[in-house]
Amino acid sequence: CDIHYADPTPAMFSFNSPLGACEACRGFGRVIGVDFGLVVPDETKTLRDAIRPWQTASFKECQDDLDKYAKKRKIALDVPWNQLDQQTRQWVLEGEPEWVSWRKSWPGVWYGVRRFFKWLETKAYKMHIRVLLSKYRAYTECVSCLGTRLKPEGLLWKIAGKSIHDLMLQPISQTRAFFDALKYEDEATDLLLKEIRTRLGYLCDVGLGYLTLDRQSRTLSGGEVQRINLTTALGTSLVNTLFVLDEPSIGLHPRDMGRVIEVMKRLRDAGNTLVVVEHDPQIMFAADRILDMGPGPGERGGEITFFGPPEQLKNHSSLTADYLSGRKAAAEPREPIKPREFIEILGAGEHNLKDIDVRIPLGRLVCVTGVSGSGKSTLIQDVLYPALLKTKGKPTEAPGKHRALRGTAKISSVVMVDQSPIGKTTRSNPASYVGAFDVIRALFAKAPASKERGYTPGTFSFNSGNGRCPTCSGCGFEHVEMQFLSDVYLRCPDCDGKRYRDEILEVRIDGRSIADVLEMTVAEATRFFRKSEEVQARLQPLVDVGLEYLRLGQPVPTLSGGEAQRLKLAGHLARTDESTEKLFLFDEPTTGLHFDDVAKLLRAFRQLLAAGHSLVVIEHNLDVIRAADWIMDLGPEGGDAGGHLVCEGFPKDIKNHPASHTGKALREYEEKMGSDPFSSEVREPRARYLGTAIRIHNAREHNLKNIDVEI
Repeated sequence: CDIHYADPTPAMFSFNSPLGACEACRGFGRVIGVDFGLVVPDETKTLRDAIRPWQTASFKECQDDLDKYAKKRKIALDVPWNQLDQQTRQWVLEGEPEWVSWRKSWPGVWYGVRRFFKWLETKAYKMHIRVLLSKYRAYTECVSCLGTRLKPEGLLWKIAGKSIHDLMLQPISQTRAFFDALKYEDEATDLLLKEIRTRLGYLCDVGLGYLTLDRQSRTLSGGEVQRINLTTALGTSLVNTLFVLDEPSIGLHPRDMGRVIEVMKRLRDAGNTLVVVEHDPQIMFAADRILDMGPGPGERGGEITFFGPPEQLKNHSSLTADYLSGRKAAAEPREPIKPREFIEILGAGEHNLKDIDVRIPLGRLVCVTGVSGSGKSTLIQDVLYPALLKTKGKPTEAPGKHRALRGTAKISSVVMVDQSPIGKTTRSNPASYVGAFDVIRALFAKAPASKERGYTPGTFSFNSGNGRCPTCSGCGFEHVEMQFLSDVYLRCPDCDGKRYRDEILEVRIDGRSIADVLEMTVAEATRFFRKSEEVQARLQPLVDVGLEYLRLGQPVPTLSGGEAQRLKLAGHLARTDESTEKLFLFDEPTTGLHFDDVAKLLRAFRQLLAAGHSLVVIEHNLDVIRAADWIMDLGPEGGDAGGHLVCEGFPKDIKNHPASHTGKALREYEEKMGSDPFSSEVREPRARYLGTAIRIHNAREHNLKNIDVEI
């Protein structure tokens, strides 16, 4: 054919290289463009009022044009948008192919919605036009590469009929099977295949076979990132190395926990040491030694309450021992109450969802369960949440594929309470987030010294006013930019980090200044302000969600993901006097929580339900699942083998379902916690204690009580 192709290089198949990246989207796969889902937010409306930007007086002329040209083409104006055929919708959005400029006295050809927005962009020098355009813009798939992120040349090369993008779209388990089946004679290629098979094998070993290779790292949970790091450790064959893991069980179904435990044991057996911060009982039972900290949170903690083999813990007195031995339970099964009202999602088919219909009861605690990769987050975060926002007229990305959403009129709004950071400013703190700091400042303004000097509540603000330190503007530190190095934060030399002028700190309540109060933990502040019912009421939600150990003035960006999520929950608990009924969506709220904290979290959930709200929780924690009013179990497996609604109903219905992995885990959990939970684990010999250890002497950071630790 006399067609010439460039010789392939590795860079040709990389979207991080200018040689391989799509020139239109520069290797991102998405571009900012007009989102027609925002242009037509309600697909039940007809052509007379479906195009949202044309329902204003400014662009009524465009709606009149649509009516006129639709009549010429004999297109019904009274048929809902979602009932129009694809060709008609295409005509409305894209216009006539032989379109000419319509700015001169509106020619006799239909221009379409897309060209309307192109014309608007020529007017973007006007502020109100830029604001209008921003309402209808979103990240959309690149039309040049169709989301592959590569130039066309990179997709021409194939192995066994598959391009590199085809392999990126497959679950890792399928990609592993593909490379296992490949046969090559030459030694160099065989070595390459061996490396690929080993790496993919490790990912499957830690339960990540449901992920695809094109998955963006920012969308991975903390547990998934840690398990990927574990595979890196396995691949390097390290020995005599100390691994410190922070809750590797995050996002992992109890069915898959055994895989991670086996990987950790392989690392241990290779001569390494593992220190795991964990709350999952399966990992605790499998440990060689347990180091239990306590006895309580915050200033009541910081001591070693137990150190030894797990089987000795049951005879010990501590909160962890009470829950692990079955003497206490985070939650007891509830008497089922038949739900009356539902939100229905019909034909959910985004990612691996298999065109499923689901019903979500309102006014109940609903748990969405299933093995990792079964489609839980896709259903709730990618389909339900944006679809509800769109229905309520809020800006959002295009909802995941589904046929219809019903029952939305029964709720006023939807709230996603995830683990994303609350804010980047260090001025925000737990006290101000729940409104307690406003009341505390008002109390200081009523002090005798304040009245004498004419101080107001604004005087005790470190965000504005004359009371804050002028040197650091109330931050408590100075920010020093270091050019090519990381920025440095230095304690303010004038206020010594206290944020206020010296004369403001002279105002005291029971001997404490406003700076002293900000250094108190929530528990200490609750006792200190015991005479103020208003302060007690504002701080109580923080206690209810188990955050009594936080300091009132602790900057919000320093909180962990789990703490940020519970702080958001506390903020909503503080506003339960609102009469509107909301739907709250939670994604694994038990991350980082002890059994006792889970019990507090469930009590907080019940407060929201008592206020008339509805809760949907994506969760693997068996205590939360047992306490749910309704369970939707997805699966049966992850990736392509998932996406089905395995079963739904009361917890007892799930527990008795033969095909549900969640049901099996519930049965085993209740049997284990109802008997001696340590008996089955003691049969396996523990790792021999070698007598050598890492010793930490006089640890006293934060709330640690000058302790000695031997690992």
